Amino acid sequence: MNYKTPNYKVKAKWNIIIGSIFIISFILIPFVNTQAESVSVHANIVWEMTDVVVQENMILSWNVDKNDLWSFNTQLFPEGHTADGILVNALKDYVLPEQPIGKLIGRIGDFGRKFPMGLSGSIPILPSEDGKFLYLSINDDIIGLYGKGFKDNEGEIIVEVKQIRIK
Repeated sequence: MNYKTPNYKVKAKWNIIIGSIFIISFILIPFVNTQAESVSVHANIVWEMTDVVVQENMILSWNVDKNDLWSFNTQLFPEGHTADGILVNALKDYVLPEQPIGKLIGRIGDFGRKFPMGLSGSIPILPSEDGKFLYLSINDDIIGLYGKGFKDNEGEIIVEVKQIRIK
């Protein structure tokens, strides 16, 4: 015997499948990383522009391997130090005063918000920051007031940057 499924039952099954996929996508999309990028940051460059363009309604998160080292002063730290910097806070005219010297620092836009980064963390992107580039730098003396500034820095670190959509 050759049985045929009535056409309306096939359509109903497809509607259920498509509807399920649609519902699942609305549940999962807010938690899916929409962008992930590896960014190389050089210790001797002040405010290195990245290819990361931040978007509102996102959380910007980052991670640097603890074995990835750079140095703000090769005479004092010839082996380098991590993106967390050292246990001495920066003075005025540093990239971000009151944060550890040698720490990874971020900035959104040409003259926007600066924030301490270190080895890992996350921040929400503000609506006013939408579409702006992410800049990264080591926390060092910008104008060389307390030494050679960025001229004696060495090394680079790789920063894994992700933007995660929030609802």
